[in-house]
Amino acid sequence: MPKDRPTATGRKKASAGTDSAARRRRPREETRELLLQEAEDLLVERLATGSETLNPLAAMRITDVLSSINDRHPDQPRMTTGAVYQIWESQTAFQDELLDRIMRKVAVPWESRARDAIAVAMDAGLPLADVVGAMSKVDSPSRESVELSLAAGLSAFVAPKRIRRAEKKANAEYLRVLGGMLEELLAYAGRRMRAGLTVADIVWSIEAIEVGFNLRERSHPEIVARADKQGFPLPVLASVGIIEAMTEPIPAAGRAKSRRRPKTT
Repeated sequence: MPKDRPTATGRKKASAGTDSAARRRRPREETRELLLQEAEDLLVERLATGSETLNPLAAMRITDVLSSINDRHPDQPRMTTGAVYQIWESQTAFQDELLDRIMRKVAVPWESRARDAIAVAMDAGLPLADVVGAMSKVDSPSRESVELSLAAGLSAFVAPKRIRRAEKKANAEYLRVLGGMLEELLAYAGRRMRAGLTVADIVWSIEAIEVGFNLRERSHPEIVARADKQGFPLPVLASVGIIEAMTEPIPAAGRAKSRRRPKTT
């Protein structure tokens, strides 16, 4: 038998090693999620620690993501660019999906907390400003605030066409959720939209206020924390002002019926 020919035992060991490597190989979708989550974590980390990068998305390289994953998982097979380009055809395609992911994550993570707060305030019969205040005061994890700042920053520096494409699903979900809450709030307060305006106009006006205060809070938190004598902070006062400016009281004849909380499905 030639010396370089593997024995049966050697073939079994080699086969076992190959099988082990195959078992460790991640499925495509698992690899996709791992890469996107790692990239998102890197973006949030860079923003939270005060990165000087003007456009964090443009600066996010696939090699950065791979290096971070390989450093954190030294016991796992090293990931290479080959694994990435089997999923995305280019770095731009990878960045676009990452952008879409971020926009969707900041859309409505607060929904259940806000709905619970509104329900409690309405059941207590509180005035409009207090209900809006209850909705706005729900505690949010610090990461959500950083992610919102990240999304705002990306919207400012990424090409408008890419932003519109990435925001399409997120915007629809945000409009559905916040718009539904506002419709319930208006019915409770006995108000209706002024002629020529829609609930969507309130939604996007409030979103502009929220994003603006989020960015201001990063540099001047004391400004955002200011409140009136009743304890309403500036963001709440601004939101109430928008709602009242874009709506009007329902005539007395139909007001009693409108103040009843609508049934939710």
